[in-house]
Amino acid sequence: MQYELVRSKRRTLAITIDSGGCCVVRAPLRMPLREIEAFVNEKRSWIETKLHEIKIKTALALPEPQLQDGAEWIIAGKKLHVKFVSGTAKNYAAFKGNTFECSPELSRTALIKFLRTYAKEFFRKRVEKYVAAVGAELRCVKVSEAHGRWGSCSAQNVLNFSWRLIFAPLPLIDYVVVHELCHIGCMNHSKIFWQRVASVMPDYAIRRKALKEYGYLLKWFR
Repeated sequence: MQYELVRSKRRTLAITIDSGGCCVVRAPLRMPLREIEAFVNEKRSWIETKLHEIKIKTALALPEPQLQDGAEWIIAGKKLHVKFVSGTAKNYAAFKGNTFECSPELSRTALIKFLRTYAKEFFRKRVEKYVAAVGAELRCVKVSEAHGRWGSCSAQNVLNFSWRLIFAPLPLIDYVVVHELCHIGCMNHSKIFWQRVASVMPDYAIRRKALKEYGYLLKWFR
C-alpha cells in the first residue's frame, strides 16, 4: 500500500487521507519503520474503505461548468443557461433572469473575475439575512481562492468564503454562512458554538453532512 510518511516531533502515529485519495502517515521522528508498517497494516481495512468512498464520490462528482453556448449551469441552486451574445465587449458577462449572457470571446480569467465579484455580493446578502439572528458584529465579507475550505472567520471578524461555494445548493450555502457567523466571538467548535449554530439553524447537522458530498466544487476553475 502506497503512502506518504511524514515524521515530526509528535508522539503518536496517525493516518489521514485527503479528498484526492492521498494517504499520509504521520509518525514520531525516531519510530522504527517496522512499527509504522505494522500500524498501517493494522489500519489497512479502514484505509481501503476510505479510499473506496473517495473513489465513489469522485465518480459521482459533476464536471466543471463549460463556457459553451446553450450550456446549463446551476448557481446557488438556480438553473441558468449560457447565451453567447455577439457584438459585445470581449469581457462582457451578465446574469439576466435565468440566463448567463456573455461574449463568445470571454476569457477564463475574465469569467472567474466576474463570478468572484458576483459571489462576494451574493454572500454579503446571505450574511445580512442571518447576522441579526446570530447576534454577531462583523467587519466585512470577502471571497477567496480557497481550495481546502468553504469559509473562515478571522479574529478581526472578517468572513471569508471560497467563491466556488456559489455552485453549492442554497441551503448548504446558508449553512456555511451561519457557521462562520457563529464563529464571531466563539473561535472554536465547542459545545457552546454548536448550540449557537443550532439556535439559528436547527437542521444544521443534516446540511453539514450533505455539504461533504460537494467537496469536489472546490477543485473547479483552478
